[in-house]
Amino acid sequence: MILLAACATGGAGLDREASPHARARFEVTSVEDTDPAFPIARSPKLPSADRLNHVIWSKLDGVASVEVHLCVAPDGHVQAVSVVRGSPLAAFDAAVKSDVTDWQFSGMPGSSSFASSLRTCELATITYRPHR
Repeated sequence: MILLAACATGGAGLDREASPHARARFEVTSVEDTDPAFPIARSPKLPSADRLNHVIWSKLDGVASVEVHLCVAPDGHVQAVSVVRGSPLAAFDAAVKSDVTDWQFSGMPGSSSFASSLRTCELATITYRPHR
């Protein structure tokens, strides 16, 4: 399991343990046992979700979570993202889907540009806790 923690203000950092200062959590679990490792997100941000922080506080008591199916190309760009299990707030789900589409991941070791049809897909849970 890979855990990525990022503050709701857009800063990010890789942490193998949950950071007490983390506001957004990105957890990836392997769909297939043959997949050795999922690429690491580079500076992931949730700016669209940030704009919903007042709604997340008022309707969801400050915590929103969504499960997505995420596919990343060998060069690290997101090829596909779809909501598997949404939150009670459809606007948050759409915001996360939009933001994650723009994320860039580390490339896969040994990958090349001719393998553009290959991709690594995983289930990811994104839990978001905005600042008050």
